[in-house]
Amino acid sequence: MENLLEQNNITFTPEKCKQIALARLDLIHKWLEYRKKSTNKLQTDYDFVKLHNTSNSHLYKILGKISRGSLHRWHSMLNGTEDYTKLLPQYKYSSVNGYRTILNDEEIKTFMGLLLHPNRICIGKAIALTKYKLKEQGQSFIPADITFRRYAKWFKDNNYDKWVLARDGEKALSDKVEPYIKRDASLLDVGDILVADGHKLAFQVINPFTGKPCRATLVGFLDWKSTALVGYEIMLEENTQCIASALRNAIINLDMIPKVVYQDNGRAFRAKYFTDDKGFTELGFQGLYSKLGIETVFARPYNARAKVIERFFKEFQEGFEKLLPSYIGSSINNNPYYGVKNSMCR
Repeated sequence: MENLLEQNNITFTPEKCKQIALARLDLIHKWLEYRKKSTNKLQTDYDFVKLHNTSNSHLYKILGKISRGSLHRWHSMLNGTEDYTKLLPQYKYSSVNGYRTILNDEEIKTFMGLLLHPNRICIGKAIALTKYKLKEQGQSFIPADITFRRYAKWFKDNNYDKWVLARDGEKALSDKVEPYIKRDASLLDVGDILVADGHKLAFQVINPFTGKPCRATLVGFLDWKSTALVGYEIMLEENTQCIASALRNAIINLDMIPKVVYQDNGRAFRAKYFTDDKGFTELGFQGLYSKLGIETVFARPYNARAKVIERFFKEFQEGFEKLLPSYIGSSINNNPYYGVKNSMCR
């Protein structure tokens, strides 16, 4: 964290600051000259400010809108001199291209240490905790909330990868930040690649062995080109027999053997065949594909978007499963109301 927030303290005066200071000095001269024309100084000040803020002058383009208080403050800073350096913006600069802020290194370290925390503390709470800690340390001047918010916004906009990695983890970094490859299904022919996965049905059936209601499992093979479910099998649990039967049905329906099977990385498709330190080929499952000349590719874990069959399962649930009287939902978030109060054994 310290390396992430390390600052290079280089003292310099950017050209932009010199322009602002010189513009302030010119505006003070114009304001003092304008005041000589009237005896009502208060009204004259407001008239001058309004005139400046509604103009399209060169000074307005540099300074933007001002207030009467700004004029008096700048005049006081000059203290009767013509030294424009006294009107330089009072910022601290960490580097030539760095963010301009009055926050010192300790304040930034404390604030960002809270923001870049896996608990994802919100900006408002991080500001409150930072100010409390600074007060406990005996610091007399505490920067305003907006100063912390602006720094947080700048850091997020310019270090989004670090922000996401620290707060959301590596998976979020992969999903939101890292580059990706877009796959073009139009280059495929029907039957070239089948996508396989298992889906726990969201409705109940009678278990023939126990006589109790349970949720069965559908193992499907979807053709990537046509997005059609070309083969499937329904059993109580995912297993080798269920997968082999679904693949057989897919080959029969296509009347051809696919070149590649892109399948899940879950327990039924892979994990069980690596137990007891046994190789994939030693357990016979790899032979089922290799004898048919099918190349096997496994999806990355927790990367559901990579498997196009997930879209079919979503449509299957919305257009079929929810219409059945024994529908109980796939999770507590989409249970029917009667399933929440009087849930059946799953």
